[in-house]
Amino acid sequence: MKRAKKETITIADIARQANVSTTTISRYLNGKYEYMSEQSREKIARIIKETGYRPNKMARGLKMQQSRVIGFVVADIANPFSSILAKGINDACRKAGYSMTLANTDEDPALERNAIRSMLDQRVDGIVIHQCGENKEFFESLAHEQIAAVFAERPFGNPPLLDSFRTQDNLAVHQMLLYMKQRGFERIGYFTAPLKHLDTRIRRSRAYHEYSQEIFGQEPLEYILTSEQPVLVQSRIREFLAQPGRKAILTANGVVTLNVLKALKTMQVSYPDDIGVGSFDDWDWMELADITAIHQPSYELGAACVSRLIERIQKPDLPPLLQELPCSLTLRNSL
Repeated sequence: MKRAKKETITIADIARQANVSTTTISRYLNGKYEYMSEQSREKIARIIKETGYRPNKMARGLKMQQSRVIGFVVADIANPFSSILAKGINDACRKAGYSMTLANTDEDPALERNAIRSMLDQRVDGIVIHQCGENKEFFESLAHEQIAAVFAERPFGNPPLLDSFRTQDNLAVHQMLLYMKQRGFERIGYFTAPLKHLDTRIRRSRAYHEYSQEIFGQEPLEYILTSEQPVLVQSRIREFLAQPGRKAILTANGVVTLNVLKALKTMQVSYPDDIGVGSFDDWDWMELADITAIHQPSYELGAACVSRLIERIQKPDLPPLLQELPCSLTLRNSL
């Protein structure tokens, strides 16, 4: 004996049970609650849950000429900053009724271009981009074509050609150096990965150069770690330790911080007794390492990118926006 085929639940079925119009159900599914009472929303949500109704996102997307999918192209997903950013983006997408698709480029410009082209071919509604810093002409073409895209943490163009969100790095560096001064440090070395064409690394370096002169009256002592090889990192630290006075290191990001701490341990140099350490990025493990750090609102940055991207999808003619989110200092015992 054949089993009866399970009937597909439709919007009309949900509307009938909720005693509302199909238009009301459609508005609910698209997150448009402006003219809907809290009681109606709760009732619709309960019926959807009880019936197991799942909206056909692809069908809805074709009808609206939207896929309800947002792409995220990230330079290095293994970096904890990127993981937190991705969670902020994914959570914001889900709340807005979108799905997120992700592509990791490993800081490779060719992979970055291919990932973006692939997402556009798949008709994503928009893309959040954490760029590698090597695709200037490609991004100029995206801006010319009015592609819905937002740059996260690493903006593009000055002024920006596409919407960009970043943290207030300049102010954060200023606050950290002032705190180091208050703690009695006299020489500050800045340890960074190669600047390349990345706006974030360049801005942090410039801020250090400006404020080391202003606050400490010293010539900048910048050490670029061209590789993560322990021998190189130790060599740069030895160069800095040869400087006179009480010294502290400010690192450009969490990856550099980790490499510096590994080198200090190998060299049997302790902090804060032998040298102070301050980090840009405040990752979970830094609490265990007792590192004073600049805390970036990485999760909030991802959510803000999605909010702007949805606004851009709905209003394509909006002028490009550059917005900065404030950082904060997490004080621990490394300084």
